Formats: sequence, structure tokens, C-alpha cells
Amino acid sequence: MDPNRLAQALSLLGVAGYVYFLWFRPNQEGIALALGLALGGAGLAYGERPFPVPLFLGLLALYLLLQVLFGYPLHALLGGALGLGLPYLAYRLRKPAR
Repeated sequence: MDPNRLAQALSLLGVAGYVYFLWFRPNQEGIALALGLALGGAGLAYGERPFPVPLFLGLLALYLLLQVLFGYPLHALLGGALGLGLPYLAYRLRKPAR
């Protein structure tokens, strides 16, 4: 799978999860996971090589800091790690070994 499409899909999944956990089944842990996933998926853009998007990485860092101080840091960290890690893993696995 293309890493850019995977990152976009994870971001959209995070937004859909946020809406679901906010309106249909209120759950603070789910909201933390979904926002981490949405911001993590948007944190790196993929072209020739992955490059950071400073706006979304800054928002993710601010969100993680707020979650550490006031909320559910493990859920937010898990969402951010999945959002950043899965597309990067797809990028690394599609490149031929040199």
C-alpha cells in the first residue's frame, strides 16, 4: 500500500473515531486515541522521502503534553505512534534493500 494513502486513511479514521466517540458513544479514552491517530497520520508527508509537517507535529506534541498533564497520555501516545509508525513502516517495507 502507498504510504501517503495509508497516512491519509489513518487521519480520516482518526477524525471518524473522534466523531464516533464524541457523539455516539462518549468515551474519553477513545477520543484521545482518535485525536492522536488523526494528528499522527498527518505528521509526516510522503513523496520521494518522508518529510515532517511542522504544523501537525507541533499540534501532536502540544496535544500529548496536555494529555500528560490532564488526560489519558497512553491512549494519545498509542494513537500518535500508530499514526506516525504504520505509514513509515509501509514506506520502509516498499523500498528495496541496498
